[in-house]
Amino acid sequence: MKLDGKVAVVTGGARGNGLAAAKLMAAEGADIVIADICENMKTIPYDLSTADTMEKAVAEIEAMDRRALGIKCDVRKAADVEAMVNKVIETFGKIDILVNNAGNSSMVAIAEMEEEVWDEVLDTHLKGTYLCCHFVLPHMIEQHSGNVISISSVGGQRGFGMGGHYCAAKHGIIGLNKSIAMEVADHNIRANVVCPGTVWTDMMQGIAGFFGMEDEEAKETFFAGHLKKEPEVTPEDIGQAVLWLASDDSRCITGNMITVDAGWTAQAP
Repeated sequence: MKLDGKVAVVTGGARGNGLAAAKLMAAEGADIVIADICENMKTIPYDLSTADTMEKAVAEIEAMDRRALGIKCDVRKAADVEAMVNKVIETFGKIDILVNNAGNSSMVAIAEMEEEVWDEVLDTHLKGTYLCCHFVLPHMIEQHSGNVISISSVGGQRGFGMGGHYCAAKHGIIGLNKSIAMEVADHNIRANVVCPGTVWTDMMQGIAGFFGMEDEEAKETFFAGHLKKEPEVTPEDIGQAVLWLASDDSRCITGNMITVDAGWTAQAP
């Protein structure tokens, strides 16, 4: 198996793209830590994961005959992230793979956006990625090996109206990743990014519901940029990209990104 004996931490791993990546890595032999907030945020217009969601995700991975651990963690908070990393090291003794997947979104025009709306998105995506890397990388440097995979978006390569905070965060993840890759290459650590197009996750369903859109109407709107309409991009497609970057199949790739968007960004200048 490609990840036999590895330990992977997946933030926001209780559902959606994160859970798909976690299960695919578990199928290749990795033990999995799911770190998730398990509570709602004031300005995010849909329900986030819960303790029950995370418990179910852990059970699914354990049913694959892998060790799994769920840890409640708000990646915006340094104390939470530090405690999570310490718990992983105490339990498993190492961290081989870090998947920075925790994310959220809302749709608000910049001219109308309150500071708290900006902060809850930027801090989750960008500060969360920084904090997880800040606390995990010293352990990877000490063991002289590791792999960091951060989830950006096509929104990290272009802009979306009503999504300035989200696009700013996702652009920032790509730039941060390049810097990290340069800093840790001599320690045998790779750092890469996956950029999904529209994936019909709980986040997208929640945003559609907030605007009163039925699933099919919302899908037609949100998937409109995809050149290849069938099949639609799924969490498993994103998970496969994560798995490839986590394995030695991509051993010479660092500081780079994979875009899984059914051709959306082919139209960008």
